[in-house]
Amino acid sequence: MGAGAKDRRTRRTPEEVRALVLRAAHDLFTTQGYRGTKTREIADRARVAEPVIFRHFGSKAELFEISLLAPFTDFANAWAASWREDPLESVDEYEMTRTFVEGFYALASEHREVLHTLMAARAKDGDRALTEVADRVVEQLASLLTLIRTLLDEHASARGWDALDSPVTVAVAIGAILSVVVFDAWVFPAGQPRPGRDREIEELTQMLLRGVAHRPRPTAGDASAERG
Repeated sequence: MGAGAKDRRTRRTPEEVRALVLRAAHDLFTTQGYRGTKTREIADRARVAEPVIFRHFGSKAELFEISLLAPFTDFANAWAASWREDPLESVDEYEMTRTFVEGFYALASEHREVLHTLMAARAKDGDRALTEVADRVVEQLASLLTLIRTLLDEHASARGWDALDSPVTVAVAIGAILSVVVFDAWVFPAGQPRPGRDREIEELTQMLLRGVAHRPRPTAGDASAERG
């Protein structure tokens, strides 16, 4: 069998190439930032020719947009699907809230520098292509929040939470998580030890689920664990 036949047999499909480029772009953007990543580096990591990137994605900015949105979209869809059980009122509300906080916290942490880049771009930092991408990312993330609000409304109806304002609740939830992760230097005093990741996730969960005044009283074992 000739070399040409072997090459044809092992040639990657367009879908495989696209997936490889997205994975490489995501890894490099999250570790090196948007400006610190060259399309040549993405091509080398994905083992494709650099023009392939532009053929599949148009530009570095568009590739940045898609590689960022994909994990957030996957998380929102998977989380919503996992909590659409019947009957809804039997779902553990603590676990539902905790898995959301934990998953979104992890995404925000992984993409912390990328989120900083998007915020700077929306402040009109001079990079028109990136500013347009940032605007589109915000719009598409807003559509994911609609999915989360819809699920919350379904649970509110099943549980009799008549006073729940789902748009505000979801906005506060996302804002609280992003503040703790992305604006950590603003919300944690300098020179003082920062709470650990698990402590932050648990506190965010309790705040979103029960607020400040409506939490169950901790047992002696819980209290000792909190102090630790």
